[in-house]
Amino acid sequence: MTRDASNYEEQITPRLQWLSDSQVEQIHYSSLEVLENTGIIVQNAEALSLLQAAGCRVQEKWAWIPAWLVEECLRSAPKRITVANRLGERVMPLEKNRVYYGTGSDLPFTIDMETGERRTSAKNDVCAAAKLLDYLPNFDFLMSYGIATDMPPSVSDLHQFEAMTRNSSKPIVFTSHNAENTEAIIEMAAACAGGLDELKKNPYIVLFSQPIPPLVHTDEGIAKMYKCIEYDIPVIYMPGVVGGATTPVTKAGMVTLMNAECLAGVVLSQVKKKGAKILIGGGATPMDMKTTATLYGAPETSMNYAVLTQLAQSYGLANFIEAGCVNAPLPDVQAGIEAAMSVLLTQLEGGNLVHDVGYLEGGKTGYLPFLVICNDIISMARYTGAGTRVTPETMSVGVIDDVGPGGNYLTHPHTAKHFREEIWEPHTFIRYMWDQWEVKGKKSCFDLAKNRVHDVLAQHQPAPLPDDVCVKMNEIISRRQSECED
Repeated sequence: MTRDASNYEEQITPRLQWLSDSQVEQIHYSSLEVLENTGIIVQNAEALSLLQAAGCRVQEKWAWIPAWLVEECLRSAPKRITVANRLGERVMPLEKNRVYYGTGSDLPFTIDMETGERRTSAKNDVCAAAKLLDYLPNFDFLMSYGIATDMPPSVSDLHQFEAMTRNSSKPIVFTSHNAENTEAIIEMAAACAGGLDELKKNPYIVLFSQPIPPLVHTDEGIAKMYKCIEYDIPVIYMPGVVGGATTPVTKAGMVTLMNAECLAGVVLSQVKKKGAKILIGGGATPMDMKTTATLYGAPETSMNYAVLTQLAQSYGLANFIEAGCVNAPLPDVQAGIEAAMSVLLTQLEGGNLVHDVGYLEGGKTGYLPFLVICNDIISMARYTGAGTRVTPETMSVGVIDDVGPGGNYLTHPHTAKHFREEIWEPHTFIRYMWDQWEVKGKKSCFDLAKNRVHDVLAQHQPAPLPDDVCVKMNEIISRRQSECED
């Protein structure tokens, strides 16, 4: 049975609340104090002008945001955002406790499927990842998972978007180099959606843009956000931090600063246009003080996401967090532990868009078989998160009476009726007993995942795009490349 991504039908999902309501309130007020007293640097002239007109104190590129303006902007930001797929089907309503999983973007390295060697990522890697993700049922959206380093750097982001949208019909969270490339990607998406009006009505793309912690909101980051707001495209605007380096090392201090950055993003979006579709969140990794590595798979990271999710839910806003991203360089035991723990926690927290699933080596390397393994991890977490059904039918008192002492339940019709929904079934995890496993060729979970990748890439056919749309996208890329070269 396929379970829904929310708990509204059964109302039994286990809930994970990391902080008390009063602690969440304390972090909120502390974030307001940061914005009102410390302030932020805003490098975008339009944003500075809008902030000043809205009531902020502005001095050169420094802006101080009063608490009342934050509260006003929180009221105008939409509490529900629905994202469609490329076919126009509204498949991702971003609302409380609906959890969706996807990869991350822009990995510089890929482990080659044929040689097993780690090499620089290329456009074909983005194509392959998108095709695999289109097939894997527990991935709800995609990001590029690689960088098209073999394409002209000025338009590599456009090539990545073209690769994703040609090889999958699932919703896309995209990155872009600048506002001009953002507009070109919107134009490409509009061609795929049947026109700009259709894209606005049912957007299948979401921009991912960021400030630079601590408290610096860049010209390009805001310009990209504003370009999407002009076209009614949803925007994720959230900081990616390194605890102990770009934020305080304490978890509460890290989350306070991150939340202040997010609230500043909400204000920046709403002074541009009331009702602008904005998502908040963050990349909340501490730094290893021995190696300077960003600790994606650390327990502190998952703890931070639990708090960020509670904050977003207290505001009624959709959020963007991470799980399934690991520090292990290969999909080994460490990778499985790190991925499984973080995915389960985000499922129980009720975060909305959960990205970076399948990242290896602290967000530097991708490997397609790991995505197949993560697909089962997500399935397991979703099954756990759906909870235990307690009804007269499932408590089975009548069945227990039918079988009686000393009987068995294997042949009872109740077992045949319910076992598929009551016993979780993986796709790649090994459950054979030893003799059966030997007969099956002694294959590991990783072997099965590699075989699945080869089969999908050879056989799966994503929903096709019309030829004229493909031509249009290539024309947009060529035009934008020429503009960059002039």
